[in-house]
Formats: sequence, structure tokens, C-alpha cells
Amino acid sequence: MIEHPLDLDAVQAFVRIAELDSFTRAAEAMRTTQAAVSLKLKRLEERLGCRLVERTPRYVQLSARGAAFLEHARELLQAHDRALAVFAGARQRLTIGISDHVAGPELPALIARMNAQDPQLLIESASDPRVTCCKASIDGNSTR
Repeated sequence: MIEHPLDLDAVQAFVRIAELDSFTRAAEAMRTTQAAVSLKLKRLEERLGCRLVERTPRYVQLSARGAAFLEHARELLQAHDRALAVFAGARQRLTIGISDHVAGPELPALIARMNAQDPQLLIESASDPRVTCCKASIDGNSTR
């Protein structure tokens, strides 16, 4: 077992800094102060024994080690979210019943965006005849 595990709040601060290229914007996204984000990053860098972010008053840039750590940090946060989701209850389900000629090429992109927003949302699409789709929406029941 790891003697000193990583602080997930610090890892999240690092990811936000990397994504937003700013300590201030990262703090706003995390609903905290810039000083708190700065301290979290400092402690994470001390824990890892290397600088993750190069900073000047004008810019924020990942170091080589920070760039290498970024994807692993994201995976760690995603694994944490998945682990907690086990206790969050049943997955929500969204069934989209739509005619093939109405769906168009935008539907897969829309479903992908929705899945990115909430990976726990179970999204199903059904190309049922119009009557079946309408009946399901009126009854509030799935036809499957």
C-alpha cells in the first residue's frame, strides 16, 4: 500500500490548471481561491518531487513531467468518480425514439456530448415506427 497517497483535491487542481491555463480560472471553476489552488499544486509537486507547472506572472505552462502526468491524473479522477458512482444508486436511463429520416448525422455527436457530460447516463436510441415512439412518450413508458 502507498504510504502517502495523492490528495485528490490537489490532483483535481492540477488538472484544472492544465485545462484552463490559469490558476485564477482554475480557482473559479473549483469555487475556491487562487491561493488555495496554488497551495494544493505546491503540495502535489512536493509529494511527487518535481515541478508540474511552469509559471510566470504572464503564463502557465505544463513542465515535461506535468504533461506526462496529466493523462494519468485525469484517469485517477475518473476512476475515483466511477468508484463513488457505485454508491450513487441506479443509473439514469434516457431512451430516444426517433425516426431514421429525422435523426440525421447530428444524433451520434449529440449522444457523445451527453455521454461526456454524464458517463453514468445510459443512453439508448430506438428507430421505432412513429406510432410506437409517440405512444411511448404519451404513456411515459418504454416500448422495450
